[in-house]
Amino acid sequence: MLVKDFITKEIPVLKSFDTGEYALALMDDNKVKHLPLLEDNTSYRGIVSERELLSCLDLARPLSDLNFIGSDLIRPEAHLLEALSLMARNRLTVLPVVSEDNDYIGSVTQEGLVGAMSDFCQADVAGSIIILEILPVDYSVVDIAHLVESNHAHITGLFTQIESTTGRLLVTLKIDQEDASAIIRTFVRFNYVVLWHFMKNGVVDDIFQQRMNELIHYLNI
Repeated sequence: MLVKDFITKEIPVLKSFDTGEYALALMDDNKVKHLPLLEDNTSYRGIVSERELLSCLDLARPLSDLNFIGSDLIRPEAHLLEALSLMARNRLTVLPVVSEDNDYIGSVTQEGLVGAMSDFCQADVAGSIIILEILPVDYSVVDIAHLVESNHAHITGLFTQIESTTGRLLVTLKIDQEDASAIIRTFVRFNYVVLWHFMKNGVVDDIFQQRMNELIHYLNI
């Protein structure tokens, strides 16, 4: 899951002599809010955002005159989760991929990132979902996996999040068995709190699709 495996060259680039007006039109045509800015056709200078352009008083000026160029980038050898973190933190719709020599290679897009994360989370794999609530101090992936595997099943996806009101950890498990009744009984026997479980046809995919939709919303498409 390295960035280099998810690079697209379909995102157009801006040059220093392009105007703010042209940049906005190009963003609108490609349904993005950010575009990379290059010098000498290959050298990466920075990233231009729609928000900053809209605050510019004179869009007829070339981009070389602007002083609000962002510096966001990622290396091709970085993990895709690092790209996710950077895009979410800075609300980026496009993340330029740049070599150690400052050469622009391509970009990672929100659409490509969400698709990759869907594969990473095994969203299309048949199975069931179990959501546990535990104290963070009691969280052990090894223990949870052992209980699942003791029922001849495997965990194919796992999410964790802190419940803000209680401070407890919510652990969402994707299991490769469509009937997880025995696994649920095992968790209960070992004093785990099973908040929800989903085993009906179609529900599993709906839940993981909801997680993907939440991710898209968080990235502010």
